[in-house]
Amino acid sequence: MQTTAEQNAFDPPLWRSFWAFAGAITAIRIVILFISQAELGPDEAQYWYWSRDLAYGYFSKPPVIAWAIAATTAVFGNEEWAVRLSAPLFHFGAAGFLYALACNLYDRRIAFWTGLGWLTIPGVILSSFIIATDAPLLFCWSGALYFLFRILNDEKSATIDFARLGAMIGIGLMSKYAMMYFVAALAPALLLRPVRDKLLTKPLALTALVALVIFIPNVIWNFQNDFQTLSHTAANANWGASLKPLSLATFVAEQFLVFGVIIFSAILAAGYKLLRTPRRADYTAIILLIFAATPLVIVATQAFISRAHANWAAAAYPAAMLLATAFLFQAGKGWLAKASVAVHGFIFLAFSIAMANFGLIDRLGLSNAVKDLRGWEAQTAAIVEQGLDYDAILVDDRYLISEMLYHQYEAAGQIFAIDPNAHISNHFEAFKAFDPKLHKYTLFVTTRDDAAHVDYRFHSIERVGSVEADIGGGKARRYGLFAISDYFGPGAD
Repeated sequence: MQTTAEQNAFDPPLWRSFWAFAGAITAIRIVILFISQAELGPDEAQYWYWSRDLAYGYFSKPPVIAWAIAATTAVFGNEEWAVRLSAPLFHFGAAGFLYALACNLYDRRIAFWTGLGWLTIPGVILSSFIIATDAPLLFCWSGALYFLFRILNDEKSATIDFARLGAMIGIGLMSKYAMMYFVAALAPALLLRPVRDKLLTKPLALTALVALVIFIPNVIWNFQNDFQTLSHTAANANWGASLKPLSLATFVAEQFLVFGVIIFSAILAAGYKLLRTPRRADYTAIILLIFAATPLVIVATQAFISRAHANWAAAAYPAAMLLATAFLFQAGKGWLAKASVAVHGFIFLAFSIAMANFGLIDRLGLSNAVKDLRGWEAQTAAIVEQGLDYDAILVDDRYLISEMLYHQYEAAGQIFAIDPNAHISNHFEAFKAFDPKLHKYTLFVTTRDDAAHVDYRFHSIERVGSVEADIGGGKARRYGLFAISDYFGPGAD
């Protein structure tokens, strides 16, 4: 027989309240994107450029990020808000999957605070205001968790759920290769007999087949392009001979900022309790811990070996949020989950105000935090104007060429990348490279005050000025301009 508390937990108004809150938060984010003063950051501008030429892969990322931008800009145009529009929508979808999963596993009270907690943790707040690969990855990871537990908990698992699980894994891999962590987490999960009994069945082959069919075009693209994305990903890992405990400590500390202090502390406490008394643990909680811990452990190891950014373990967020929220409520400390949402709601409000008013950021002395989101439009326009009398504009900086191609797309046929170190290190050096047979007299734009890193390839080099942009806080971003010609390096006639 249900208690009054349990009946209230399943009361329909609470169900409607989650979607009302989630819809309101998402709507506010879209409005802030629309009125924000933030220009596209360099990575965002690069993703937008990719979206102009749809493919199954790109130099440094799988293709979903470009496809998502192509979809939103096809409808709403190429303004910054439209480029970023899919980010808050992906997180709304992820919150919906987590809410539905928590309803199935626990009750609507835990589900409500899990979904709301997801939308307000600092990492998701930031991710909702920029367009990056984490948003579609987390949507797919949350969806994969949802369908995995449908398979595990239904008495007669529907074959269609195996196919849906495969689809989420496949699309996740096409979003970011970190979706591999989900597959990795299945290995320790299969040590649990209930998981083996449900998963190791004939329909699991359908999961693998659907995931492979979706992901194989990216594998083929990499094969046709010298495995550029995989090579770039490996280069990012940057494994060296020395261990770096300080990097590991920094990564762990950053997780308190990404999750919030309360939630990440709850994750650690839940993990400790489950590992201390595994025989008395609910296997649902153990599975959630496995899918939260696997990305964290893998990326923490990467941090110890080399380096790791805080968001590299983003795949841990969905399972971790549900695990932490359920742990707090079951321990009689649900007020901490609510307090976390309240604190993060205040952070969301402050962040939204800052995104809409960079002047406030400057007054607070935080201009450096948004330096990559301002000044590009005017700076790139000035460079293109300077380059009108040249065969081409050659750029040695990925950040700048990304921004130039976004803000001056009509001049894209004049803008090319030049490789300063004889090693292809970005998309533009690979696919939009300087051609000495066509570009005889060029304007060279560089982050340096000299042209020393290309003077061994050109007989004629003349400094013609520089272009600066105000990036707030009394600082400026500056590029040197050089007229270069008479190329005699590799590939010369």
